[in-house]
Amino acid sequence: MGLLIALGIILVSSFAIYLAGNKFAESSSKIGDYFNLPRDVKGATFDAIASSLPELLVALYSVIIFKQFEVGIGTIAGSALFNLLVIPGICVFVAPVAFKVSKKVISRDALYYMISVFILIVLLLYFKTWGLFIALFLLFIYLLYLKDIISHTKVHKKKNSPKKMGEIKLAKELSIFLFLIGIIGIFTFFLTDSAIELANILEISPIIIAFTIIAAATSIPDTVISIANAKKGDIDDATSNVFGSNVFDILVGIGLPLLIYVLYKGAVSITFSNLEIILGLLGSTIILLYFFADDHTLDKKQAGILLFMYLIFVGYTVFLAIY
Repeated sequence: MGLLIALGIILVSSFAIYLAGNKFAESSSKIGDYFNLPRDVKGATFDAIASSLPELLVALYSVIIFKQFEVGIGTIAGSALFNLLVIPGICVFVAPVAFKVSKKVISRDALYYMISVFILIVLLLYFKTWGLFIALFLLFIYLLYLKDIISHTKVHKKKNSPKKMGEIKLAKELSIFLFLIGIIGIFTFFLTDSAIELANILEISPIIIAFTIIAAATSIPDTVISIANAKKGDIDDATSNVFGSNVFDILVGIGLPLLIYVLYKGAVSITFSNLEIILGLLGSTIILLYFFADDHTLDKKQAGILLFMYLIFVGYTVFLAIY
């Protein structure tokens, strides 16, 4: 595969994921409304899991097919950084109201996200071989997160009367939902394959390509869903999707592929040489939460800082690739 062909497949795959992401956003929103979920719960579950599918598939492909688990970790770290800095930064400028999130989003979704990042850093620093225990531990933490979400949903439904259940054809929406999963799955495979080939052609670490190109491409559904919610003024939806997607990416996007690999092949050795990427993700998380600390509101100046920070990270990654 030549350079131009690899780039062409990456562009086509990214565009296909974008188109599917648009429809994904519509279907996810309708299904969440059908079940009368609170906005922040819908953002952290239906929206987050649906939009995180490309990252999960990249991790699955990288460990099972391409035997390069580090590509999956790099993609998830890069996607988390993109979600954290770019999506809120854009949403602030398109939202018709002040970008203010509820306390529940900060105390639940942001808290579990911080825990997830901390766990990832500890694992990369102190464990060079990942086995069954680590896979189950990551998935267990995500189950705790879901338990909190379910508790919140029950409280919400007790306080709010249910909506009419005939507003949409659920079977039709689920069919569209599953069809789009298949489309995204196919193009995510081509995206991963071509990105790894591009790294080989340019003679740079696949982690660099994963952190930039694959991460940005797989974050398209997250971006589409959050921007659509922000334009409607559903700030909790948009923000909980960001944190919920990152929690899913780290805990399930790494835990599930690792579990499958361990059950079939045994423990996997992890060599992740760019730890500054993960530390940068932690630093970005602290800054974003600092911005939300006062009154849970993100203004346009702070949004501009977030977008500028992402450009710095991308510039640093390109520097690593060149030198």
